[in-house]
Amino acid sequence: MKGAYFLLAFLAIGMILSVPPISAYDFTLEIFGNANMDDAINEEDVAYIQGILNNEDKVTEFADANYDGKIDSNDIDQIEAIIHNEEKELTLLDSAGRVATIKMPIKRIVAINRNGAETLRTLKASDRIIGISDSALNDKSYFPEFREDQSIGSAKTPDIEKILNLDPDLVIYYGTQWTTDYEIIRDTLNKTDPTISIIGLDCYKPDTYIEDVIKLGYIVGRVTEAYEFASWYEDKINTINNVVKQIPDDAKPRVYEGGRSDFYQTGGLGSQSHNVIVMAGGKNIFDDLSGEAITIDPESVVERNPEFIIWKISNIGGYTLDKNETVKFQEKQNEILSRPELSNVSAVKNKNVYILSSDVFFGGRYFLSIIYMAKWFHPDLFRDIDPKDIHQEYLTRFQHLDYDLDQQGVFVYPEPT
Repeated sequence: MKGAYFLLAFLAIGMILSVPPISAYDFTLEIFGNANMDDAINEEDVAYIQGILNNEDKVTEFADANYDGKIDSNDIDQIEAIIHNEEKELTLLDSAGRVATIKMPIKRIVAINRNGAETLRTLKASDRIIGISDSALNDKSYFPEFREDQSIGSAKTPDIEKILNLDPDLVIYYGTQWTTDYEIIRDTLNKTDPTISIIGLDCYKPDTYIEDVIKLGYIVGRVTEAYEFASWYEDKINTINNVVKQIPDDAKPRVYEGGRSDFYQTGGLGSQSHNVIVMAGGKNIFDDLSGEAITIDPESVVERNPEFIIWKISNIGGYTLDKNETVKFQEKQNEILSRPELSNVSAVKNKNVYILSSDVFFGGRYFLSIIYMAKWFHPDLFRDIDPKDIHQEYLTRFQHLDYDLDQQGVFVYPEPT
């Protein structure tokens, strides 16, 4: 088996930089007007509606483009308007599957969800942001463009009066997180000022991230930019996926990931932590549990004997640090390595303990943590991938931030070799 694994490594290295991006995305774009149920709205949807009217094609979930309860020529007109960015309204499903109708066009945005703000920057539409949560406002190194007078307070329970005073066209909240708060904010805004649209988009979960980006691209009229980023992102992720899917299960290392607030808090099956570990070619040792933040006892970590330990920590790294400022990272690593209860754990004995800062696992940047983990778990397979180069391109090309990662920024420890 080991010989087969090393042969796989050799073959993977040769192909790793030549894997083409997929030609279509593996989801149905949940915007009404996507009549043929693929990943885009285009003239094919016009033809599909015509097929429905001619009794040649079946009615689909998103064929009712203008969301009026019937399929007719008006749906063709709506699809054409969407294609040319001329629609007056756009109806779609948000990240939680709720129907939302957006009044178009969108010129003024309150981004309660900081991940939405990051995505708007990717789409070259962040200049429309007039209000932002304190979560983004306080992260000066990553969101230097925002001012104190744009604050709408907490990301979970923002100040509704401040939002109303900013007179936005659109409010972006979280989709599947804090759903009760979303409903309160939505209902309050609809009652107070029905001209304000609200949408719940996560913009950070691996299973819906690209669809969220594309949905937001349609909302703000930046469809070309959305698909440009989607192509770039899918190329990076598929480079990892195409290798990981060939790795035998017994060659995937056992991984424990400690939580941001408590080392003995982790994610189970279906959590973002679990998904990222699996996408990087590892096995989550707590995949028999479920939940995003499960408190577990140290003995269970010892019994499951992880070969790698990843500890995700907020407020430890950053873009403004000198490249050599790794002291806090080293302290965190040493804290794990010196814990007596973990002394016989494989990851500790082999010093496979790694620290990740929030700058490479938070929000839309979560994919960077997948790339770093893949390098740590399978260095031979991913020898030709440089996470720093990918991070730099994301910052420069899509986030339009003037950082030189050769000179500044500390995000992981130790750096993969």
